[in-house]
Amino acid sequence: MRILASFQVPRVNLARFRQALHEHLSEALAQAATVWLQATATEIVPVWSAASRATFSPLASHVGYVLSLSPVADAPNRIDLGIANGTGTFETDASQGLYRFTYSTTLPWLVWNEYHNANVDPDPGLFDKLLKPGPYNFQVKGYEAFKRFSQTVDLPAVAPYVTSMRIKV
Repeated sequence: MRILASFQVPRVNLARFRQALHEHLSEALAQAATVWLQATATEIVPVWSAASRATFSPLASHVGYVLSLSPVADAPNRIDLGIANGTGTFETDASQGLYRFTYSTTLPWLVWNEYHNANVDPDPGLFDKLLKPGPYNFQVKGYEAFKRFSQTVDLPAVAPYVTSMRIKV
């Protein structure tokens, strides 16, 4: 007796899937950073001289996010001071599975206002009352916005990268 059979063997184009995954996660990270910047720099951190908000500029430039950096009338323009006191990175490394963005600041009054109501607990260098005193808590609010967004991110489908090969036995 002779039995003929054919089998379908799946083949995954792993290189193409990894490239698609990298592009997908890089885009998702850029969107996450945008959501984070919206929740922190735009919605919480006020603009007077624009220094505090300008600390977010290095990160914003990595993801194409446009920050409003115009000081209010009669305020000094401290945009350059803010930029000099802020850092931001956007890193992706598909081989290591690394996708992250970072932000940090050394701007003294932004750091103080993150944790204190400067109208009640004044910064030693404060020279006037704030219209929008802290504590800003922008780190917590940014984390919450990032977390909400990250829960909506799915991995790309594998199906477009799978083919089958017929094997006759």
